[in-house]
Amino acid sequence: MKERKPKRTDATLNDLIIRRIKEIRKSNGHSQEYVFENTGLDIAHIEIGRVIPSIVSISIFCKCYNITLNEFFVPLNYPPKE
Repeated sequence: MKERKPKRTDATLNDLIIRRIKEIRKSNGHSQEYVFENTGLDIAHIEIGRVIPSIVSISIFCKCYNITLNEFFVPLNYPPKE
């Protein structure tokens, strides 16, 4: 039987992405329901960390808020340079 490798994750990056999604949503005065209704994204599960958003999901979220992926990711400044 072939052994499965554990999925690679980065808890810090996941947390930064979740915080950024919340920040954008809340700064626009929108509920999780609003985002779900306008994107189909399960934003509630994303914001509690149950679901890690894919780059496609982040892109859909960005389209909803008329921002680029660059505008989404630039404030994260991650990983830090050494």
